[in-house]
Amino acid sequence: MTDPSERARRALRRIHEAAVRHRDLELHRAAEEIARSAQARELDPGPVESYRPCPVCGAEPGQLCINIPGRPVAPGEMHPERTKEGA
Repeated sequence: MTDPSERARRALRRIHEAAVRHRDLELHRAAEEIARSAQARELDPGPVESYRPCPVCGAEPGQLCINIPGRPVAPGEMHPERTKEGA
């Protein structure tokens, strides 16, 4: 049997993946609300940074960050602003 926290993280990831597939920002927002609720109860919702838009390079949810003048990013990494809570 899988740990309930792990099942919840996988469910959130599936919601975000569906939101990317359907380009549905409301689904992203719903998943973010669920993640915040879990954090308020001291549960770990897992990483969801890549499902947030990047305020630096404009990467959409599900896309990787890209280099922009003066703000390079290592391959496979994200701009720090994208990973901040409430971004």
